[in-house]
Amino acid sequence: MNEIDPGDPGKSKLAWSDDLTVGNRIIDDDHKAFFEIAKMLHDSDGTEDRDLVVESAISILEEYVCGHFLREEKAMRSAKYPRVAAHVLQHNLFRGRIEAIGRVYRQGTKSVAVGLPDMAIDWLITHIKSDDAQYKGWIRERDVDDRPLVYLAIEAEL
Repeated sequence: MNEIDPGDPGKSKLAWSDDLTVGNRIIDDDHKAFFEIAKMLHDSDGTEDRDLVVESAISILEEYVCGHFLREEKAMRSAKYPRVAAHVLQHNLFRGRIEAIGRVYRQGTKSVAVGLPDMAIDWLITHIKSDDAQYKGWIRERDVDDRPLVYLAIEAEL
């Protein structure tokens, strides 16, 4: 469990908690990394290098969602999970939101990133608790492609 800054109530939701586990170490580690990206964005508020941090975080987030979503989708297909199509739809909708934010941010509308950490974490928590929780027990270690996310992100782009 990550430490929580009692002086920053918004930061408490940026901490991973064990109730979010899906029972697979690799997928849980991906989810924990997502929290770290959101914390990086959150912590950049008011810093001198905010634009660089936000640009980097958006790029990491874009790569992350491509790689992680492919990892989950491949695992669900390997496990013959019956709700894979609905799950993929949720992934595609979120991926589209992240790509749109990145595009608008890079076109110069920096304010689009203001609510990004909260939006991303709120989506992830809801997604894990409602959608990912449904595949708990279906996906086994052997179903999960354990390659680094960067390789999966490249594969997802092909």
